[in-house]
Amino acid sequence: MSGQSPVGTGHARLRDIAVMAVFLLLLMAALGVVLVQAWPPAPEAAPDGGTRAPAETVRVHLLGWDPRISRETSLFVIVAAAGAIGATVHALRSLYWYVGNRSLRRSWLLMYLFLPFIGAAFGLMVYLVLRGGLTAPAGTAADLNPYGITAVAALVGLFSRETAEKLRAVFATLLSPPQPGRDQALRPQIDAVEPASGAVGRLVTIRGVGLGAASSVRFGAADAPATDVTDTGLRVVVPPGATSGRLVVTAPGGSAVSPAEFTVE
Repeated sequence: MSGQSPVGTGHARLRDIAVMAVFLLLLMAALGVVLVQAWPPAPEAAPDGGTRAPAETVRVHLLGWDPRISRETSLFVIVAAAGAIGATVHALRSLYWYVGNRSLRRSWLLMYLFLPFIGAAFGLMVYLVLRGGLTAPAGTAADLNPYGITAVAALVGLFSRETAEKLRAVFATLLSPPQPGRDQALRPQIDAVEPASGAVGRLVTIRGVGLGAASSVRFGAADAPATDVTDTGLRVVVPPGATSGRLVVTAPGGSAVSPAEFTVE
């Protein structure tokens, strides 16, 4: 493959898959414990039938460490944990999908390792945006519903790629766009298609350059949405109605045609 590094191009071995699966499962369990331990206390019933303000601090019990943190700090902890849980769910789903299709490459393992941390960071960023009053009224920590912000953080981690695109679209309207450079938008180019043949429903990997904004792939007269899109590759499932021929990747910067024909079995 021209212009691509050979590092990580081989399929993941059984040991790689087992280690990554165990890591993600243990991380999920640990994040669940942190979420439960850091959960802020609910308001208590007062003798007069009303409610008392929730406690200002909460004690966390983690492996012999028993710190007492403020309600504000506990919200930061549960938002980060929920974002990481959502991203871990995404990583586990992606892992079993590609392992089940026998198409997991070793180069993807680093993404699974980093994805929970990215989800936690995105959860915190969205939480700060909400608390900053940019998209919702600001309030004190006692005014916030922890279930609501935890659900938002988990969904942000689960859909981290979509969250990044939405944040980019939102703040592109607030900030001046960068000046276009010569190499800012590369014209898409296909270097290889793996495998070179397959039946309807088969997962196909397309490698090349300038594919970061690709939206769809055409198999003859049938189109299929591109998934797992990066600048150097994407994945697509052979759609119903596909016919043999050269594949065409559609992107805002133009279209790219595969160097060899793809055979629909």
